[in-house]
Amino acid sequence: MLVREFTVAVFVVHEERVLLHRHRRLGMWLPPGGHIDPGELPDEAAIRETLEETGVAIELVEAPLALDITLAIDEPSPLRLIQPLGIQLEDIGPGHQHIDLVYVARPVPGQPIQLLAETGGADLAWYAPDEWEAMGVNAEVRGWASAALAVIRPHSQ
Repeated sequence: MLVREFTVAVFVVHEERVLLHRHRRLGMWLPPGGHIDPGELPDEAAIRETLEETGVAIELVEAPLALDITLAIDEPSPLRLIQPLGIQLEDIGPGHQHIDLVYVARPVPGQPIQLLAETGGADLAWYAPDEWEAMGVNAEVRGWASAALAVIRPHSQ
C-alpha cells in the first residue's frame, strides 16, 4: 500500500542568507519543515514548523506568480492561502512518499531573531550561497534556496 503524506519545507531568507540545519538522522542540510497535521492549513504548518524547529517567527512570501483576484466586497470569498514556490513528490522509502509544499519566508519584521540553541538538527544558522557547496548542501536544496533568494530580493527593495 502506498502512503502519501503532505509536508512543508520553508526556505527562510534574511540578509541574503538562508536558514538551514544539518538534520541529525538524515545527515543532510535541510530547511525547516515537517508534516501538516490533520485539520491544519499548509500555511499554518509552515509557520508552526519553522518556529518549533528554529525559534524564528516568520511571514510567508508569495511565490512569483501573483494572482490578481478582484472580489466584490459584499460577496463571500474563499480564504486565499499563500502560494508556495513549488510542490514536489518525494520518495521517502518503499511505499512512502511526501508531497512537499515548498515555501519562501522571511523573519517577521520588528521581532528579535534568536535561533534555538537546542534543535532537532545541528549547525542551525543563516548560510550564504557561497557556503553551500563546501558544506555539502545537495543540488535540490541549493536550487530551492537560490529560488527563495530570488523571490525575496524584489520584496526587500
